[in-house]
Amino acid sequence: MLCEECGKHPAEVLMTTVVNGQAASRHLCRECVKKYKAGDLQGVLAAVLSAMAQKQQSPDITCPRCGLSYAAFQKSGMLGCAECYQAFRSQLAPLITRVQGRAQHAGRRPPLDPKEQERINKMEELRMLMEAAVAMENFEEAARLRDELRAMVPAREEKE
Repeated sequence: MLCEECGKHPAEVLMTTVVNGQAASRHLCRECVKKYKAGDLQGVLAAVLSAMAQKQQSPDITCPRCGLSYAAFQKSGMLGCAECYQAFRSQLAPLITRVQGRAQHAGRRPPLDPKEQERINKMEELRMLMEAAVAMENFEEAARLRDELRAMVPAREEKE
């Protein structure tokens, strides 16, 4: 995310200011933060007020599938459907990055069914045996294990 002040450098500092009970947050680079620390109170107030004005002027976007508005999402914190992620993409990306540290999903996979897990384990065992056969220069055994391994790989995995 780039600095909201200069738009040139990566934002490294989150600056939150409360004015009359209204909080405004800005993502700033170190150079812009130094300007504020130097006593540029007028610049700080102008930046905060412009951030608050941008928040108020943002158009209320709605999801084309479920009809949820972005304002309703902000109040409830709940999206209406999977298509909301695309409809509110520009608003959600910085929010998700701020909360999770990155926008790309890096979570766990759903568990595999036992037969699929058994197949994957068997394939890994065959790979290890094949590597051991190559290391011992037993190329006939390695070729046999390779062929057995290829027979276990579904067509969609071969292309990847």
